[in-house]
Amino acid sequence: MQAAPFSAVQSAVQSAIHLYMQQHPELASVSPQWQPMAGGSSNRLYSSVADSLVLRVNAAPEQVPGVDRRREADVLAQLQGQPWAPWVLHCAVQPSAADDHGWLLTRWHGESPVSELTRAQRAQLRDAVAAWQALELDVEGQEKSMAMDYDALLAGYGAQLVGLPMERALQQLVVRAARELALLPEIPRVLTHHDLHPGNLCLNEDTLVVVDWEYAALGCAWFDAAALIQRCGMKAEDIAALPAFATIDATQLADGLMRARWLCEALECLWYWARGLAGTDRKMADLMRDTLRLFKQPELTAED
Repeated sequence: MQAAPFSAVQSAVQSAIHLYMQQHPELASVSPQWQPMAGGSSNRLYSSVADSLVLRVNAAPEQVPGVDRRREADVLAQLQGQPWAPWVLHCAVQPSAADDHGWLLTRWHGESPVSELTRAQRAQLRDAVAAWQALELDVEGQEKSMAMDYDALLAGYGAQLVGLPMERALQQLVVRAARELALLPEIPRVLTHHDLHPGNLCLNEDTLVVVDWEYAALGCAWFDAAALIQRCGMKAEDIAALPAFATIDATQLADGLMRARWLCEALECLWYWARGLAGTDRKMADLMRDTLRLFKQPELTAED
């Protein structure tokens, strides 16, 4: 491996990756030419395009609120073989040194779409979401729960907001998010990606592959539904056709999508407030504006 691109990466991580590749015949003769990749506000990404490899060096836990590396590894293991899932070569969860937070080695799955998704790409994405919602994950014997604990997530945000200049207002945002979450129309818990947007989609010879599963869990599919509409150009009728929403009517669907849209935006703002803006392209003025806009949106009651 060339050391130059890894000036910010601990030597223990480099050694672990090199050892892994030497132990696997299909990779032992590979000598990756790692180059930093654009994208990602917390993890460090590198690619060796000639070898069709991508390396993610994990960020520290405080930089990725809501991420559970053990859960991510369990989810990825159960997705292997799916045409829309990343091909994982190795997911290192256990740190090998004090500043090592693990790493993920996958195959290269192509570039992200550079423009709006085409009709065919939206259809592929919808079929992929339907497929993972229908999966029966093996939850027995897992080291940690594969379910997302939203109450714990919000409580964690609340703790990280302590001492911020806008703490009182932001704590009110946390409380409202908990109320909105409780008022979402009830649907079955299914595998949920929690971070769907075009930057987490790759095109591999016209096959759409969904990457970045670090927030994935058994959870509330309303979050993926809102993202599919807001970020991926889908419509309410596309959501209605998904397995998780098979038992709700049009009124419930409209109500749920409205609440889920607000929740997605609120959790995104809270994520930035909790971790800070260092290493991101988010501006404080924009974060302040988006946060104030969320406060101004009227809160729907259960009767609405």
